Amino acid sequence: MKMSSEWASPWAGAHWRPWSSNDNFSLQEKELSTFHELMALAESNPETGINKVVGIDLFESLDGGEKPWHADAISDACEIAIESLPDGVVYGVEYTTLVIDVPKYLVYLMNQLTAQGVRIVERRINDISEAVEVATESGDALQLPNPIVVNCTGLGSLVLGGVNDKKLYPIRGQTLLVRAPDAKRTITRVGKPLGYVIPRCDGTVIIGGTAERHSWDTLPSNVTTETILRGALDLEPALVAKDSADLSVEDKVADLQSRIISVNVGFRPMRDGGVRLENEVITTNNHGNVQIVHCYGHGGFGYQSSLAYAKAVVELVDLAV
Repeated sequence: MKMSSEWASPWAGAHWRPWSSNDNFSLQEKELSTFHELMALAESNPETGINKVVGIDLFESLDGGEKPWHADAISDACEIAIESLPDGVVYGVEYTTLVIDVPKYLVYLMNQLTAQGVRIVERRINDISEAVEVATESGDALQLPNPIVVNCTGLGSLVLGGVNDKKLYPIRGQTLLVRAPDAKRTITRVGKPLGYVIPRCDGTVIIGGTAERHSWDTLPSNVTTETILRGALDLEPALVAKDSADLSVEDKVADLQSRIISVNVGFRPMRDGGVRLENEVITTNNHGNVQIVHCYGHGGFGYQSSLAYAKAVVELVDLAV
């Protein structure tokens, strides 16, 4: 699997919790639709790396004083009593959600494609029109009156010739992958700094994190690592062993630090104005008019809205055909 900061997908946690605001009904619909489909996969296919877990969302403030929309949309969601909330938190909700073991899930998706006869070709291109040339050279071009290219290059669309979308920008995220098999819940604290705990099915846990807009810094920060460790322990004491309950805070931090497997930096592909989801026709030298279906700019809500956006892309492809 490609493991570079230039690729967003391998670095995600990932879990399902809404990114959409209470007034963004379009994204709400996509997130909720994807939630139900991922839940069905979690229940039917262990090879996906998707697992059901308890999810807890903690909010330091509420937009407009209103509770988040998913507190009503998820069937078993229940509000956490005010007296049980941590200091600085004004609202909390607990519900059944899902976590995705990203490396495992990406392999599952790749296998689904190859089982359908799809060939995966890794190639660097400088212009969107070159995508047609790559398919033609490899003998994979569909026999259609006009070729169709689906552009889901994320932040790559900022510099990709023929696209050069200046509305794109990175949201830098630093996370830690730690060994903590007793942590079973995914917990998010929405505030400053952002904090989350996302367990995987193999005893490892992603803890984070940061959301630094317009930062391209690929180097991890030791100061940020320390902040993440302390914040994660506040959220989920089970990150350290049960027999560590009597340890001091500093000893618990040291214990969790010793469990670090990797320190990760990735970039969420954010876009001013929201996701670009549309058809475009470009003219190429060798293939005449080429239909482009754009779908990029999903920021930090890629996995949790992915299946709904994939369906929307299929609809646009059908319109182009």
